This record gives sequence, structure tokens and C-alpha cells, in this order.
Amino acid sequence: MVTPQYRSSKSRITNQQENWDRINTQILEYIKSVNEAKDAETLWFGMKDQGSNMSISSFNTRLKKLVEAGLIEKISQRYNKHFYRITLEA
Repeated sequence: MVTPQYRSSKSRITNQQENWDRINTQILEYIKSVNEAKDAETLWFGMKDQGSNMSISSFNTRLKKLVEAGLIEKISQRYNKHFYRITLEA
């Protein structure tokens, strides 16, 4: 689960930042429930089936950020074909 990010003791998390964290948590929970590596488009369609109204570009941006944070593993197979799965530490 993604933990909220705090900047300092005197600053608060904005509603936009809380929403960002909530959606990232939903993405992580969905990928965890899949239990196998899937490509970004398949994951996005699965999220849309669950009621998400996120665009594919927003979804890809969030996947990239989650990979950079080490919460999701990106597996490259063939030219421009990438699969994503939850890391063992997450």
C-alpha cells in the first residue's frame, strides 16, 4: 500500500495529493489481485471494467511513477513490449 507523503511537520497534504495517493493505491491493489504480469493496456482495461475513468496516458504515467518508486516491476519482452507485476517487497 502506498503511504501518504508528508513534506514537513507544518505542511499538509492537499486534496489533490490525497486523491493521487488513493488512485495509486487502487492501481497497486488491482495489480496485486491479478497475480501475474500483464501489459499496461490490459491492466488499464481491467481498471476501466472496475469503474475507473482514467485515461490511458494518465494510467501509463502512474505506472511509470510506481516503477520508479520500486512498487511495481517492469519486465521487458520483445521490442516495445513491457509487462508489469507487483514487486515482492510491496
